[in-house]
Amino acid sequence: MSSVTIKKNSRENIQDFILNNISSHQHDIVKAAIAKFGVSRQAVLKHVNNLVNDDKIIAHGKTRDRYYKLKPQLNFTKDLNINKGLSSVKILENFSPHTEILPKNINAICHYALSVLVNNIKDHSKATFMSIKIFSTYDETHIIANDNGLGIFKHIQNQFGLETKKISAIELAKGPVESTNKRSSGNDIKSLMMLFDSTIIDSSEISLEYNSKLNHWSLKESKQAKGTKIQLKIDTKSKKEIKIIFQEMFSKFTNKVHIPINLARINNEMLCSRDQAKMLMNNINHHQKIVFDFSGIEIIGPSFADELVFLCKEIDNSIKIVCLKASKTVELIMNSALKRYS
Repeated sequence: MSSVTIKKNSRENIQDFILNNISSHQHDIVKAAIAKFGVSRQAVLKHVNNLVNDDKIIAHGKTRDRYYKLKPQLNFTKDLNINKGLSSVKILENFSPHTEILPKNINAICHYALSVLVNNIKDHSKATFMSIKIFSTYDETHIIANDNGLGIFKHIQNQFGLETKKISAIELAKGPVESTNKRSSGNDIKSLMMLFDSTIIDSSEISLEYNSKLNHWSLKESKQAKGTKIQLKIDTKSKKEIKIIFQEMFSKFTNKVHIPINLARINNEMLCSRDQAKMLMNNINHHQKIVFDFSGIEIIGPSFADELVFLCKEIDNSIKIVCLKASKTVELIMNSALKRYS
């Protein structure tokens, strides 16, 4: 009895290992499994072939050139022309039969994301066409939305009178911006960033990326010149729940803003000028606490630090400034600037 149990668990463990690691070991998953479990090549190949037959992985090439990939369990795309009579409810009905195979919590997250994306494109992008794709494998679920509209960063720039589209991307990362339009809510996009493990927004030759697991932001150049492309990714086995994420988002409301400092650069250039600092400091006048997140920043220039502090204190000398994840050098330079305005 015990030997049967051990054998069963061993089979499940080996197959789970293959499924969990095949994306990073496409060409050597057999060797990786042998090294992990100490079993024969023939035994591992048997498990691999069983997974192929079960439609969980796909084999490409022959003999020495053979490699493996996870097979999408869900792969559905909907292309739509946008007009005044387009109903977001009917659009979402196209996706529901396909997403039912997902775990209940992931299905709910994807349904919410699809609703947010479709409605934002329809109502704000000025696009005439959109394409929404959702695909899922054993380890990852992706949603990709494309439109041919104005571009999300250009839209934010126009709405809030910002100087550049790069500043628009920074404002999106900082969180919902105060607007005179009561029906406008930046919380929709912010909630997607919290729900999914990875969010990439490409528009206006700018790429804004957020990794919620690492709480890390980055800003890069993009080939996406027109329209907007949004890519969302989440672990298919994730235990995230919409209600829990929403409770964390809205129960912790405080009058503060979190500013990722590394968004002031695109090509890892040193942050040393007042102009670089100014890009980060739009729309802070309604906050009582400013959190500067120096993740990934080893050094800054004195003028950059001085401008950060000056722009805060110019609005209200009582504003509290917090420096998060600052290196010793950054901490020294920021403290020097803070003392000047204390």
